[in-house]
Amino acid sequence: MNSTRQRSNKAAIIASSLLVAFILVSVWLLKQYIDQERQRDLQGWQDRLSVIAESKKRSIEAWLNNQQQNLNELAGNPLLQIYLSVDGAEADLSEAQRGQIGHLRNLIAATARRAGVFAQAQAINANTQSDTRDGLAIVNADGELRLATRGFPADEAELPTAVRKAFDSGRMVIHGIYPNRDNAPRMIMALPVKPVQLTGGKQFAGAVVAVINPQNGLYDVVTEQWITTVSDESLLVKGDAFSTTYISPLKDGFRLFHQAPRANTDNAANFARDNIANFAIKTDYRSKPVLVTSRSIAATDWVLVQKINEAEALRESSAHREFVFTLFLLAVFIITVTFIAVWRHATSLRLQKTSERLQARTDLLNAVSDNIRDHILLLDHDNRLVFINRALAHCVGSGAGDIRGKSLNHIFSMETTQKLTELAQSPPSGSTVCELEIGGELHAYHVSVVELASGQYKTSRLFVLHDITSLQQAQQKHHQLLEGIISTLVRVTDMHDPHCAHHSERTREVAIAIAQAVGLTARQIETLGMAALLANIGKLHLPRELLTKMEPLTAEEEALMHNNINHTVAILESLSFDGPVLEIIKQKNEYLDGSGYPAGLSGDAILLESRILAVANAFVAMTSARAYRPGKPIREVLDSLLKDADKRYDRKVVAALFHVSELRADWAEWQSASPSGNQ
Repeated sequence: MNSTRQRSNKAAIIASSLLVAFILVSVWLLKQYIDQERQRDLQGWQDRLSVIAESKKRSIEAWLNNQQQNLNELAGNPLLQIYLSVDGAEADLSEAQRGQIGHLRNLIAATARRAGVFAQAQAINANTQSDTRDGLAIVNADGELRLATRGFPADEAELPTAVRKAFDSGRMVIHGIYPNRDNAPRMIMALPVKPVQLTGGKQFAGAVVAVINPQNGLYDVVTEQWITTVSDESLLVKGDAFSTTYISPLKDGFRLFHQAPRANTDNAANFARDNIANFAIKTDYRSKPVLVTSRSIAATDWVLVQKINEAEALRESSAHREFVFTLFLLAVFIITVTFIAVWRHATSLRLQKTSERLQARTDLLNAVSDNIRDHILLLDHDNRLVFINRALAHCVGSGAGDIRGKSLNHIFSMETTQKLTELAQSPPSGSTVCELEIGGELHAYHVSVVELASGQYKTSRLFVLHDITSLQQAQQKHHQLLEGIISTLVRVTDMHDPHCAHHSERTREVAIAIAQAVGLTARQIETLGMAALLANIGKLHLPRELLTKMEPLTAEEEALMHNNINHTVAILESLSFDGPVLEIIKQKNEYLDGSGYPAGLSGDAILLESRILAVANAFVAMTSARAYRPGKPIREVLDSLLKDADKRYDRKVVAALFHVSELRADWAEWQSASPSGNQ
């Protein structure tokens, strides 16, 4: 007896040791896999942030170059150079010279208006102290103010420093961004002006100076969102050896010009300044872990910081790791339970009691489900059959009492067995629809899966399979009928307006390509595609001679053409659509600035799908050939649309069209296609 017990204990120790070794090795392998997955995701985000940072850097430098070009044009004007080279008060000048000064004032004002970053002169009240504190000015070689736009802060403390830097360097100087006396952000751009001829030993006759509020344009370029995330953020920072200063807007109530101690090496902004173009995980000004990279801005001491919260960026990766870890725990649990079950084999009495309980439950299920036409089956936690109702037993040609403890493939095909097994192993989701082969026939079933929460069969899964084949066939016929109606309406419209044949199909093609690029859902894309096909059927109410007219339309004819939208809505309003098809069509001629029709909507009041349809419609109309003109080149059309961005069209939608058009060489064929309707 003792020998037997010793052998049993030894076997138990060996088995337990093997189980522990298995768990430890599995944990190590799991950690290696998770680390590799995380590194792969980090590399992907490094590439994405680098692309965004580089694009933002170019946009900011382009904005600065545009302001520099305005100052260059002014500084290079001979009239300005002559003016700064002449000494003496204005009252001592001749009538012709005073006239030239007046012209120079107009030139400065025009340059300020063209720059678009200064307060409008007419918006400043001359009878009160101006709080705009920005503008354009001319200073002489001694830094004294000679001419300036209204609102220019002549007493700005940083002006002398900026002008001195420009004279010392002999080139454009960008000074700032810094807080002015009102603690508002300002930057100074100073450009020295060469004299007509060197006199008095001075190399420059003066300088053109611009005091700019970066809130007028620059911050918009910095904060423009390029990807559809919640926590991505672009910041401008600068600093010295003791601190880093944030010089662009911050989130969560942090004020502009917030400072971070330079000694904090874990701070994302400090890392960005020291490691241009590198990538790391650091903490931002809110002490939240972020993925960060950076770029330096040319001709400034600014650094662009591009970052996103680590939690959001790696959410999918974290969820995947949790899923893998859960599977691991489940596997360990199953192995442990199996080990214990093998080691402690159930007694015959226990097996008998289990069998009796199972038989009792099976009898109950039979009593309830014998008269139900739906197929019902119960699987235990090992995915073995516990019960099937009479309807299912009759369909598969098996007795309900012959299947207990058997696997699914005993009564189903391998494909059906695999589908039901996947449903049994996945978390219960209420119901789903799938095709299953049962009794040698393939039908569509609405499958409901319920996990029993109590009793002997707790964790077992009850399947209810309701045959919906007839319903699906009816729905498919309805869908085919609707598609046929739409196709017929489009063809009739093309026949009525042969100059725009295939316009609807092309508009749908372009709209769907844009929608996919901006990340619309499959349902939104389907709704947009239907709206694009139906948007022009209201032309059936317009005289054909009006649609084919070669001469410019009269005001009355323009009104008739605009009423096309109302005709389209009147034709379609009796039909039932899954999505907002009619609303998309109603708003397709609305413009962002409110100048469209019929309702004069503007901005975000216009559906995104309608903004996409508007761009797609305009693109197809301009690139497609007509009887009276050839189609325009795609590049020319894209440039034209870009000019109207933020006025008529959504800039992001136009940008998406730029991207997708590069991949669609076949669209260029529309320019020379026959406009007769036979394209």
